[in-house]
Amino acid sequence: MGRLVSQTEPGRSSHPQSPPADPWDAIRILVESPYVVLDTETTGLLNPEIVAVGVVSVSGETLLNEFVRPARPIEPEASRITGIDAAAVADKPEFPTIEPALSRAIADTRVCIYNAAYDLAAIENTYARYGLAIPAFESWCVMEWFAQVHGEWDDTRGSYVWQPLAKAARHFGVTQGAPHDALDDALTTWRILDAAIARAGLRPREAHAGPRTTGMRSLFDETN
Repeated sequence: MGRLVSQTEPGRSSHPQSPPADPWDAIRILVESPYVVLDTETTGLLNPEIVAVGVVSVSGETLLNEFVRPARPIEPEASRITGIDAAAVADKPEFPTIEPALSRAIADTRVCIYNAAYDLAAIENTYARYGLAIPAFESWCVMEWFAQVHGEWDDTRGSYVWQPLAKAARHFGVTQGAPHDALDDALTTWRILDAAIARAGLRPREAHAGPRTTGMRSLFDETN
């Protein structure tokens, strides 16, 4: 199973020492290889597991949009936020049924996620629940990147302040889909990146060049 990194405290950047380099350098690195955008909805904050997952390709095509019936109970607060409760997923498959499709979508590529630490924890917990191996991929936290773009520096914490997805969407003038819907949040994140790439005068690379990763790590760290 790949090793998760960049697990950070809520509300903090994982780079607390000093303001990092120009965030647009990260965009230039991002477009050097293909990527996908992922979002999950989960059972809640305590040892989260996946209840819904959406994955979008570098060109904005939906690669995956699935709900699953989790082995772990869904927390009431999570249901309140997402609208997904036990009844809503009672007839959905368990995760191993959709795992091959998810693994194909993310394997050996860059996976862009808004609040990557949380979604990576949900991925790790869900694969571990069923004894499944996580495919190798690189994670790229769009929330940490946009915190740099937004530029609100917290001297006390020594980090940029994280901002909600809705604020990032407004900043780049893109449409936000239904909040807390895995596919819609993935599409919103894709639109943000697409707008940022266009603003930088770049174009994303759309064709895979073959396997390129050996384990899960954070591409964000390459720019600092």
